[in-house]
Amino acid sequence: MRYRVDNDTPHERKAKIRSMFDSIVDGYDRANRILSLGIDRSWRKTVVEHCECKPSDVVLDICCGTGDLSALIRGTGAHVVSLDFSENMIQKGREKGNIDDLATVADASKLPFKDNIFTKVCISFGIRNIPDIDNFLEEVYRVLRPGGTFIILELTRPRYNIFRLLYFFYLYTILPVLGGIIAGSFNAYRYLSKTIHTFIDPVTLTAMQEKHGFIDITYKSMTLSIATMYISKKPPVGTSFLSIPLSKQSHPNNVIIH
Repeated sequence: MRYRVDNDTPHERKAKIRSMFDSIVDGYDRANRILSLGIDRSWRKTVVEHCECKPSDVVLDICCGTGDLSALIRGTGAHVVSLDFSENMIQKGREKGNIDDLATVADASKLPFKDNIFTKVCISFGIRNIPDIDNFLEEVYRVLRPGGTFIILELTRPRYNIFRLLYFFYLYTILPVLGGIIAGSFNAYRYLSKTIHTFIDPVTLTAMQEKHGFIDITYKSMTLSIATMYISKKPPVGTSFLSIPLSKQSHPNNVIIH
């Protein structure tokens, strides 16, 4: 199942993705550690460093999975609300002690919160699983306080040709087999490979965020570009959306696939 934007009829696709994640919960964390050689931990720590959380912050961790990022954010003293559409993932996170009673089972594109209540919003390795990405970005903008920070961490495609060839070999041959053995679902890790290969590239994702009103957007490639962190902000009070210049690359319907 390749990634494709579907803002109008994403329901069937989301149901399949939710069912897939519910089915791999027992081996999910172990598979992530092994398949990433443990590097995913350092990526999450980088997100927390750039989040610059304070005890007064209220942070929304979207697509939290079993709560690895939630636990790191909570370690800064900030308040964390963990959200995922897989109830099994939330339950596993509670068993691990990563997720507390503030956890919410909900669709990331229909956030069950009032406007302007979170000082930070984070999503790690989850935006590839959201077909209605424009609806999602609208929702994040709505619940984020003016001046608040939005951070995305996602797997991406290497830019360097030689490493890129090796990476795609790993992505389509080794990863699905190992992931299938460890987590018990070969289909789930074939899905992972295909969505990494076909997800929106950093330039286009940046333009989409800009279209939805986010400002000060930057992205940082990590570990030979196999992961990318995006940081943006919601304009502070008093900033008119009309006064924010849009990039010439802001063409969200023209998704670039490499």
